Formats: sequence, structure tokens, C-alpha cells
Amino acid sequence: MTRFRKRRLAKPAKKKFPLVFRNPRLLESALIHPSYRNEQLPLSLENFDRLEFFGDSLLNFVICRKLYALFPKADEGVLSRLRSILVSRKILARIATELKLWHFIKLGQGLLEQGEFSRPKILSDSLESLIGALYFDQGFEKTEKFILKNFRGYFDAKRLFRLDPNPKSTLQEISQREWQRLPLYASEPTPQGTKTTVSVNRTLKARAQAKNRKESEEKAARILIRKIRQELLRRSKKRSSGKK
Repeated sequence: MTRFRKRRLAKPAKKKFPLVFRNPRLLESALIHPSYRNEQLPLSLENFDRLEFFGDSLLNFVICRKLYALFPKADEGVLSRLRSILVSRKILARIATELKLWHFIKLGQGLLEQGEFSRPKILSDSLESLIGALYFDQGFEKTEKFILKNFRGYFDAKRLFRLDPNPKSTLQEISQREWQRLPLYASEPTPQGTKTTVSVNRTLKARAQAKNRKESEEKAARILIRKIRQELLRRSKKRSSGKK
């Protein structure tokens, strides 16, 4: 990714921002990070953090309503997991990157110097702030349309679980629900990093290797989740066909 530019960015309107606001000051408020405001003279704009708070709540509502309609047979646990993945920092930062928000966000010099390290949080926070500002500028219908348009490619359960930012928690939930036990992890160092084996019973297990233990465990958990879902799907088809 390109690093944040260290010069002050031009105003959004001059950069052909992908959204047209009736009130440009709301757009400016959503894209001026608190770190920038703290280094400048007092600015009489809407507060970024308040817009972010409102945008976060609005985003969760729209995503929950869409998931509820899209997966009518999913239980509360599955819906909660899908929602948490969709509104995770990882997905929000991706969408903000697709919108090229980094061209428009104004940051304080201290954060600018941190470059890539701060980008995911800043991008996700700014997207939520933008959603809040859009609501106050154009109302719920336009805001919902904007959210669903930009999240459209992510409303797929298989893809979402591959993008799960916390596969160990997902595996734990599945294991406790289906077998009333916790997954067991066993890791060992190798010349290439760390190898991990994770299991929930004698037959369902997975192995993975990565540069460190954390990544190795997460990778193994993802593989095992995929195996478990395939097994549960096989059982479901067997029951529906009337076989023993």
C-alpha cells in the first residue's frame, strides 16, 4: 500500500470525492481526524468521534438487517459471527481502501509519520465517520444504499469465514456447540517457524505451519473450521436423504 502523504491533503471537493454532499462541511468533518484538529486552530466542524460513533451504530444495524434477510435459517450464533466479520477493522479498512479514502483524510503530523502502522484503524474509523456524516446529510435510505453497495461483494458466508479475523474464537464456538469441548492446540518449533496441530476429537484435526505460533494456530484453526463445516454439511445431507 502507498504510505500516507506527509503533506497536507487538498480538500475532498478538489479531489473528486466519490460522494456528493449537500453540506460539504459534514464531509470535511468526517475526514478530518482528531489528530489533525489537535494541531490546528480550533475548527468549527462536527466532531469526528461523534460521527464515528453514530456511523458505527448505523453500519451495524444495516448489516444485521441484511444478514437477517439473507440467511433465514442461520441461528443467532452464526448471524453474530457473520456480522462481527463484516464490521471488523479488516473489512472496513479494505472498503475504505477501495474508496481511496487515504487521499482525503487529514491527519496530524505525528500519525503521518507512523505511516502503514496506523492505516487500518484510521481507515476503518474514517469510513464509520463518513457513514455517520452521510446519514445527517442525505438520510437513512441513501446511507443504507451506500453501505450495501460497498459491502455487496462480502455478503457470502463462505468468503466471510475465510476472512474471519479471529478463527480461533470461531473454532471454539463451533467446538463447544457441537461437541461440548474446547479445541486442543499442540505447537512445536521447526526450522521454518512453528508447526501447530489442532483437534476437537480423534478424527477432526488439522495441521499448519507459519513463521510464529500465533499465525500457525490461526492457520490451523481456519483449516479445521473448513473440515468441520464440510463434515456438518455431509451429515445434514445424509439426514435429509433419510439414510442412517
